[in-house]
Amino acid sequence: MSNICELCDDLLVKILSLVKTKEAVATSVLSKRWLSLWKLVPMLDYGAPLYASGSDFVNNFLLLSNAPVLETLHLRLGDECESEEHERWVDIAVARHVRVLELIHDRFHLNPLPFPRSLFTCKSLVVLRLQEVVIWDIPSTIFLQSLKTLSLLCVTFYYGDELVHRLLSACPILETLAVRRCLEDYVTAFTIAVPSLQSLDIMHRPVGHSSMDDREYIINAPCLKTLKVSDGCSWFRSLVKFPKLVKAEIMIRQEDPKKLLGCLTSAKHLSLCATSARQAFIEKSAGDKNLCQLEYLELCTNCSSDWLCHLLRHSPKLRALRLDNQRHCGIVREVPAQWEQLCSVPECLLSSLETVEWIGYSGTEGEKEAAVYILEKAIHLKKMTLSRKFTRLGEKYRMLIDLASRLSSSIKCRLEFVRL
Repeated sequence: MSNICELCDDLLVKILSLVKTKEAVATSVLSKRWLSLWKLVPMLDYGAPLYASGSDFVNNFLLLSNAPVLETLHLRLGDECESEEHERWVDIAVARHVRVLELIHDRFHLNPLPFPRSLFTCKSLVVLRLQEVVIWDIPSTIFLQSLKTLSLLCVTFYYGDELVHRLLSACPILETLAVRRCLEDYVTAFTIAVPSLQSLDIMHRPVGHSSMDDREYIINAPCLKTLKVSDGCSWFRSLVKFPKLVKAEIMIRQEDPKKLLGCLTSAKHLSLCATSARQAFIEKSAGDKNLCQLEYLELCTNCSSDWLCHLLRHSPKLRALRLDNQRHCGIVREVPAQWEQLCSVPECLLSSLETVEWIGYSGTEGEKEAAVYILEKAIHLKKMTLSRKFTRLGEKYRMLIDLASRLSSSIKCRLEFVRL
């Protein structure tokens, strides 16, 4: 304890900022010096959901705090918290130049939490995280000039598409956007037109809710470096090219390969789970859309196996391939037996491919044909791992012998069968 007390006040305040606010306030009983140190902590993080006693704590903290600015405010609101009270807390935070604000509502369906209006013109806000909040309206004066990170987790836009567009258009330097869409968010066309955006992460409800959906995404964010979309019910209506894109993880209902692949040509890492038309349509529409920077490809073979040949042919620098039969995307298609029809060996097999991992390999004719083709043609292949749920050890060796018997020449890479 004596060693800690030798530290200066500024350092002690930084230490107190690393713990929950209740714990920081509790240090006031340690000694006379600690009595008021917590009042200089520039953040309020109550931690647990706020009910009546928690509300009193927040009120007292905001009243007694002597910090020149309130940099961070984390509020997790219970169903007993009145909207007028939480809006007053946010108003105080805005007046004290809050930079990081997290507003989470635990009981949204019992008592919807309205978006605090003072946030619409908060000049200092850099990070905003909203969960289970309803936005009824957005004024034309909205301007979040400093906002760089925005999380919209189960946020309801009561009057639909236009509110989304108006909110995002008011964030001129936004770099990171995370969206978790709820079942009823009243948005059909989710428009993301943010020139400064670098990272986009979208997740929708589980596929099991609906096999089809009229919801769509319009994405105009040419500076994106990371794109993650997990929404098996919706589709891309409009996309721009992403010349700076490095990593893309996409699970979506997409019937137009040309539109999708044409925007991903700069990606080095691609994970794809996309329902589509059959192989002939993919080849015809995707044309010569080269993924000339792609080094890692993960493909859901349940719904996207028809993409495999095309992606191999147009990924000349591919080094690692991961095929996954275990994803629960609601669609099951077997890997087509099409490999003998290839007029030329894909360039990546001749120059770069080093590892192949196949999760849930079941040994269908199409899968065997694909595995044999890659084993024989991939000159630099170091390792192929096939994994599945083996019930008996003998089954594993029978599959290995069956695959080996189809090889027309010896292979140098390591071939493994692994039990899931």
